[in-house]
Formats: sequence, C-alpha cells, structure tokens
Amino acid sequence: MASVEVTTWYLDYLGPQLQLPQWPQQVELIEACLPSPEFSQFLFCAVGHHWRWFSRLSWDYQQWLDYLSSGKVRTFVLYKKGTPAGFVELRQHDDFSVELKFFGLLPAFIGQGLGKMLAQAAIALAQQWQASRVWVHTCSEDHPSALKTYQQAGFTVVNTEVQQEQMPDDYAEAALARPFVWSRLNYFQPQ
Repeated sequence: MASVEVTTWYLDYLGPQLQLPQWPQQVELIEACLPSPEFSQFLFCAVGHHWRWFSRLSWDYQQWLDYLSSGKVRTFVLYKKGTPAGFVELRQHDDFSVELKFFGLLPAFIGQGLGKMLAQAAIALAQQWQASRVWVHTCSEDHPSALKTYQQAGFTVVNTEVQQEQMPDDYAEAALARPFVWSRLNYFQPQ
C-alpha cells in the first residue's frame, strides 16, 4: 500500500425539494431492487476504476451480499439504449440521513449532460426516502469535476478533512478484485 494525502469534502444538500428529471429519449433510471453482489460490484468497478476507487475492491461476496441485503441501501442504475451508463447508491444511516454513497457515470457516458441530471435524480430519490438530511462526500482522488458538480446541484461544503490514505500500490492488480472473484466461486460451490 502507498500512503497518499487526500482531501475529503463533506457536503449537505441545502437546496429545494427536487423532482425526478425528465430523461431524454432512450434514457431511464431503474432501481435494482434485488440484492446482486455481481451487479453492484460491476457498477462499482465500471464507474470507479477510472478514478481508482478502491474501498470495496477487497470485499468478498458475503460482504457485498450482507451490505446490499441490509435494507439500508438502494441502488439506481442509469441506462441509455439498454446499456448501463451510470449508477447512484443511496445509504440510509441510523439518524435517517441519506448519503449519496456512490454516484457516477461509466467513462463512455461522461460529457453527455447525464451527470447533472443523475445528481438531480439522486437528490430527489434521497428526499423521497424521508431523509432527515441528504449528504455526500467526495475527495481529491475523485473525478476532477465531482466537487463542482455537487455544489452546482445545491450541496454546500460543511467539513473538510486532509489525511493520509492507504492506496493499493498496484491498482491494476487490486482492480481484479480477487477476494470477490474467489469468494463468489466458493459461495456457489456444489454442496
């Protein structure tokens, strides 16, 4: 692992109540209602690899399944012409606040105006979940426009932290998510 200085911004949504956006033709946002570690792990990697998201690369199949089955997580997938284009993962905390835990587009869909609409949808969906507070955090290792995108959507920085984070030395190797792959194979072993 390599130690990297990372700035993390915590933001609260202070804007108005939002409605779901009117998506362009052949674009839709659908909730993934059944816990699927394979699909969630795919979304995390497909969106996050470009930005070196690493927090869940070490999760095994059971960790994913437990997390997704908790009743505190909702995943919404953005499709364009039937192809996954991005996703939003919302997590409800014990204080009934809702965090935009993960949010992003697959690299091929960046720059098409979908990010702003997806942020609006994420906020509206969090508000519909009877959130006491809607919040998000982003960091200096994320997409260069992430902080600006959240601020333009109505989020305000409420806290900033700078700390050393342990990042994988060999991201390409870590991105293979071997713990997930091996544990999935074992999970479905014939008994």
